[in-house]
Amino acid sequence: MSTNKAPEGPFPYPTHPDWAGHLYEAITNTCAAENVAAVPQRAVLDALAPALGQGEAKRVIERRREGRFLRSTSYQVEARDTDDALLLLKVDLHGAATLPWTLNDRTRSDWLHPTPENLHRFAELVDQQRVVTEKKSALTRAKETQRRLAVTAPLAEKDAALAAVRAAENDLGIAERDLAVKERALGERRPLPSVRAVVENGSALAALTSEPVRADMAGALQQYAVEKLRKRGQRRTYDLNESLVNEGQRDSTIVVLQQVPMTRQDGSDLAPWRGFHVTGNNRADARLRLYGLEARQLLTGVPQSVLQLPGEEENRRLALVGLGEILRRISTVFNTALDGAETGTAGDADLRDRADRARRIAQVPTRVVVGARTPARLEESLRLLNVHDHLRGQLGYDDEDRGLGLWSTLVKAYQSNGVLGELLATEVAKDRMPASALNVDAVAEALVGARSLDVLAVLLSPGDPATPGALRDVAIRCATVMLFPPVPPRPANLPPRAHMPTGRFWPVVRGALQEAPWSQSNGPKAERRTEVWAAVVAQHFVNRGNLLSAKGAFKAQHVQFGAVPDGRSLASLTAACRRGDAEAWEILVRRHLLPGLINAPEPFVTSGQGSETGTERKGVRRPPTNAVQALVDAFTRPQPGVTRELLLAFAEQVLDTPDSEVGIAGKAPGTFWAPDAHGDPRVGTLADKAWFDEMFPKLNNGNGGKTKDESAEDKDSESDEESSEQTIEAEDDLPEDALTRMTRLRSTLESRVESASNAADAAVTQIQDLLIHIGDAVQAREEAGAEQEPADVQKLYLTDISEIKNRYTEIGKLLDQAIMAVMSL
Repeated sequence: MSTNKAPEGPFPYPTHPDWAGHLYEAITNTCAAENVAAVPQRAVLDALAPALGQGEAKRVIERRREGRFLRSTSYQVEARDTDDALLLLKVDLHGAATLPWTLNDRTRSDWLHPTPENLHRFAELVDQQRVVTEKKSALTRAKETQRRLAVTAPLAEKDAALAAVRAAENDLGIAERDLAVKERALGERRPLPSVRAVVENGSALAALTSEPVRADMAGALQQYAVEKLRKRGQRRTYDLNESLVNEGQRDSTIVVLQQVPMTRQDGSDLAPWRGFHVTGNNRADARLRLYGLEARQLLTGVPQSVLQLPGEEENRRLALVGLGEILRRISTVFNTALDGAETGTAGDADLRDRADRARRIAQVPTRVVVGARTPARLEESLRLLNVHDHLRGQLGYDDEDRGLGLWSTLVKAYQSNGVLGELLATEVAKDRMPASALNVDAVAEALVGARSLDVLAVLLSPGDPATPGALRDVAIRCATVMLFPPVPPRPANLPPRAHMPTGRFWPVVRGALQEAPWSQSNGPKAERRTEVWAAVVAQHFVNRGNLLSAKGAFKAQHVQFGAVPDGRSLASLTAACRRGDAEAWEILVRRHLLPGLINAPEPFVTSGQGSETGTERKGVRRPPTNAVQALVDAFTRPQPGVTRELLLAFAEQVLDTPDSEVGIAGKAPGTFWAPDAHGDPRVGTLADKAWFDEMFPKLNNGNGGKTKDESAEDKDSESDEESSEQTIEAEDDLPEDALTRMTRLRSTLESRVESASNAADAAVTQIQDLLIHIGDAVQAREEAGAEQEPADVQKLYLTDISEIKNRYTEIGKLLDQAIMAVMSL
């Protein structure tokens, strides 16, 4: 720093160390009076005090007999008298002092769970990015050397230079192909950084810290977060940068102080404190861009050449890390540029323009978290503030991000009502453990993707290894039962119009998702909850399928009565399938295979929508429910070439390959060869949608004409033939009591409705094909200049089509009768 006095101007300079100490004392005393935990001292001295605007420290502090305190007008307590209470300090901060938060829920779908496998893949990706950068530099140097050759240079020297350029281009091509492979291994996404409350002397404080990573990885994560944030921000109907230039920032946003431990390339440790925007992420990024900075630089170090002081020599190896030094240089450079513009002194025109454009955001209103009632839940409380700000905000969510935002709200609702542990212990662990044995806070963080799924291992069946696939499956079971919780049966003595008691769990979902009462139509609720379920499930896979691919996975009855997971482990279900248990196979397909079928690198179940009609679409257009039903039916009524060995081999691959770091030659990780009739890989035949639709063709009449109860009768007859016990056959059918008959008919009703729905879908498709065919015939006749069909022929066609229409009218009447009959179930 220069010894000259810094120029005056609108851009503030860091707070004097004495006032920084006074500010920490005032925060500590005020937090004690409000019964909340305060921020760490280093967070105030290294991140908050340097960022304060001109005179802000003096403005917010007052002296009392007991010591220094925050003025009552300078802070507010958010969610007072609750466990999520936060003490927010209202101050103006330097416009370049804060960064966008990577945990922004509007971009949550662009992140992966922070599993060890994903972190390892990300480290390899960053290493490969460095290699590509080096290869590009080498190519630039080779081309520059070639350009500098004189025209009269020897031919051998020119050939050598040309060979060097070609070798550099070849090396760059190889490096870029390796980079693309590593990008596909992460599904073009990144692992979400894990954060937790800072702990000092065994006590949690009101600030966050992330897991230690390499400095280049931390910078890459911050840059990725900003890129995804900018992509979402393109939907604004105005230019945010120009809005800040002309009007400044009027809204007060929320900032949390966070430590980011990193390791430099030379092995030294670095743990800077920074302020991260919980709300107003887009504005934080826009401000930094107006200052000519990148968020990654503000985190890992700003090159000295970017903030070179007047008269200072440039040092390209020097990086500025301390926030106070960075902000001091920014204010000095910008105030100097503005002073030169006012006095007419010559200077850098571009720098003067940047300083002038950033004048209105020299200081911005902010609410900084300096206290928390429950610091251990600080990240969760702030994330929900972010969700609420976005769900009620100006920019809309993507479908997947909206689903994840609602999921975060639902998990929080279960926690707040104190029933999360009870639900998971009862319905997922099947009472193998008490609810008190669950670390509910850690489980909630894992379910929303804020930490690894390892904490869910306690929910696994005894003896099951905690493999990535098993943990993913138990996480999906948790999501299923939380979105479709069980509802107790209607009491027998309940009057017809009395309120239906829905138990302890259903009201939690209704309140979090803001649904209509239980008695109203559950079809729309099922669609909405299924979309949330599909978004949550997609976060457990590297590759994401279309949310509409899960359409029909859950029906109105699952909303009304719940979708309780089967208590058997994956190994037990697979073993039951090997023994010929068709019910176990259906459970395995509908609840455990379906997520993998949708989110595979080569998806087997797609949405079947019009967007898939392109020339690159694989397989046939079919509704998701049709594809799932075909796979279910293949167990009892297989097509030629489909064996039980093939089905089980395919199921095992779908369950296991998402965790694979390699794929078949030239394909993305997680791809595999299709199994043959013996369950062995058919090398050369890729398991994709085209193969799936060929092996399990589209159903035109639901489940092939057989219902689930008929299949059960076939299975029973087969087992009777194999049994060694003697049987007798009565002359008449054995009598069936009414209760048994009612149970049997109710259990098969869902399958019958599914079959009728698939038949209706097939009929609509056939009528559409008929209309297209007629239209093509008319167009061909007009192009050929031929005469119309004779009137008698046209009349025959009209008669046939009218008969079809009459049949569909009759179908409508039958469905009306079915609706009335269902009301009496």
